[in-house]
Amino acid sequence: MKNFKLLWLLAAACSLTFASCNKDNDGPDTSTTVTFESATLPDAGYINNTSYTEQGVTFNNVYDVQGQYMSAGFAVSKLHDKVTAGYTNMYSVYGDGGAAGSVNFAVCYFAEYLTNTSGVNDAYFSFGAGIEKKMLNVMVNNGTYAYLAIKNSNDGSNPPRVKEFTDGDWFKVTFTGYNAAGTKTNAVDYYLADYRNGKNFVCSAWTNVDLSGLGTVNKVVVSMSSSDSGDWGMNTPSYVCIDNLKFDLPDVAQ
Repeated sequence: MKNFKLLWLLAAACSLTFASCNKDNDGPDTSTTVTFESATLPDAGYINNTSYTEQGVTFNNVYDVQGQYMSAGFAVSKLHDKVTAGYTNMYSVYGDGGAAGSVNFAVCYFAEYLTNTSGVNDAYFSFGAGIEKKMLNVMVNNGTYAYLAIKNSNDGSNPPRVKEFTDGDWFKVTFTGYNAAGTKTNAVDYYLADYRNGKNFVCSAWTNVDLSGLGTVNKVVVSMSSSDSGDWGMNTPSYVCIDNLKFDLPDVAQ
């Protein structure tokens, strides 16, 4: 009986040691998620005239004070009008709110026709000077403005300036990473609409995009492109909604 009890105690001890070793190997969760929920939004439902910082990440904003409009960068919003077409509804997500049942999210506007070599009108998010983080993932969705333009050429104008997507058309967002030295690390594409090769897809729900391919970065530039483009650039409204941006500590060399 004593031998049986001793064997049981030894087995239990080994089990605890194994579990402890596994926990040490996995390590603690050091990831951080930007949810935009800390933003207090006015009655209008969005803030579009200032940069936004959460968890050490700053989302840039280029605001035209004279014209009183956001000319590039990010706004924080909680609007989810899926019916109203056109630029008056540019800050709505085509969904029921933020990702995973949350309220707030960010709306990125890529001003292709204004972007220049100095990058003044780029849309980007970044960490502090010299700080690098390991990118993990982000949730994305179309805004209502872009979704309705793509699905039925309804951009709120008469006649429409956009075309309804057909075979071969596409609309994508590109995340491009840069390290603290300003060197490009990599780029990740996600097709917000894809009618190539027999597909008939328009993103209409929050979708996870893996950003780990960017590696360790100091800054991520967000841009968009579309098959529906003309002399002045994209006809497709260049807006994308993002939420739950997740990053981690950089890998430590052994």
